[in-house]
Amino acid sequence: MSRPRVGIVGARRARQGLGPFVARDLVAAGAEVPCFLATSEATREEGARALREVAGVEARGYLELEALLARERLDALAILSPARTHARYLAAAAEAGLHALCEKPLVWGAADARAEIARLVDGFVSRGLLLIENCQWPFALPAFEALFPGSLARPPRRFEMLLQPASLGHDSLGDSLPHPISLLQALLPGEPRIHDLAFSTRDPRAAVLELRLRWESGGASCDARVRLEHGERSPRRAEIELDGRRARRLVAPPDYRLSFADAERSVPLPDPLTRLVTDFVDALRSGRSTQRGAILQRNQVLADIAAAYASQEIA
Repeated sequence: MSRPRVGIVGARRARQGLGPFVARDLVAAGAEVPCFLATSEATREEGARALREVAGVEARGYLELEALLARERLDALAILSPARTHARYLAAAAEAGLHALCEKPLVWGAADARAEIARLVDGFVSRGLLLIENCQWPFALPAFEALFPGSLARPPRRFEMLLQPASLGHDSLGDSLPHPISLLQALLPGEPRIHDLAFSTRDPRAAVLELRLRWESGGASCDARVRLEHGERSPRRAEIELDGRRARRLVAPPDYRLSFADAERSVPLPDPLTRLVTDFVDALRSGRSTQRGAILQRNQVLADIAAAYASQEIA
């Protein structure tokens, strides 16, 4: 598969839309983006314009997934639509024999999220198809190590992350938690177990939500804290702290060059999204298989935390 052909679901830049940027990175990695799916004539025009301006591609727009799948010769779908639509598109991709790159979380709003996640992931695994979830922050760890040499030599005992989701309450968990969960998976490999889960508030309107938990995996354990601060403006703040070493993500205009910085110095941060998309294209070419265990673990931890929050959410 020298030049994978990837269709885009969710090509606009609305809200936190990544469609045009993922398309840009797909093309830079050597893939083709011949088509995209929209929901109306207006959004089809917006999507075509965004793909042209950001990714430099002229893509055909469709209003029906069935028509896109019937008329286009594709290898994969990049699913970048709102989270509550992911399950439908993932099921359709697997049924059509297409690999998939999907925005996180894979499933959101399902009555039995754990069962739905397992069903969808196994739909790819059973057909020998690749499924990658857009959890890009592990690709930032080499830059963290460059800022703090030796910091990744052993699993951390304390982990903190700050993020600024545009959403609030329950939805902010789905938008944000795959990032720290994927980092904890990378830092403490193995079958995870979470204990002592606590939330700073259950008020769905709160501008700040903190959660704490103890993560145990592979014989190691880590006290984790995640702080979610509601934010509408870009670029949003993001910080990681491991055992007292804190790195702030800085975004420099006008080209949005990224770096990690502490109080004294900074190091370049290669765009984690670009690195993840490049890894997806490389995986398609090499025939890499889906990491079933890691995807299920991450999404089941997310489902358990979201269920615990919702069970006592204040109306």
